[in-house]
Amino acid sequence: MRFTYYTEKTVAQCMSALNERLQQKGTSSRPGLEGWVEKNGNFAIAVTTKVARRFPRTTRLQGKAERLGGVTIVNGSVAEGVGPKERIIIVVALAIVGVFIMTTGNPLPGVLAIGAGIVLNIPLAGDHQNNQILTGEVQRTLKAKETPPVALRKTT
Repeated sequence: MRFTYYTEKTVAQCMSALNERLQQKGTSSRPGLEGWVEKNGNFAIAVTTKVARRFPRTTRLQGKAERLGGVTIVNGSVAEGVGPKERIIIVVALAIVGVFIMTTGNPLPGVLAIGAGIVLNIPLAGDHQNNQILTGEVQRTLKAKETPPVALRKTT
């Protein structure tokens, strides 16, 4: 998923705020982040959470902050994952394909297709959960919004 946020902070203030947030320890309400920031505005942050109470999943967000006029534009990307309803559709579809393959006389590929649906659930669910955490942390830390300030909207 690609995103664009707008903030009143300068690039240096953004990088300083992100660096401070990376130094903070994780709590139950705010997980610990890892990553790096550069003076030129490039940054990456990552978070690791448990999926299905057992499997750790790390998702990385990469971005760049650039000053344009009186506003800083933060562009970035992060793996989006898949929501719960869509994951159910994927698992059911692969199960149907697996059963169909098994009825044609090939049990091993059919079992693999069913197993793939179950195994795929872990990264898809983890990225969906972590995506929300990472984008929320960027917005909160940089005091950024999805819509440009009124002054910038008038000039474009």
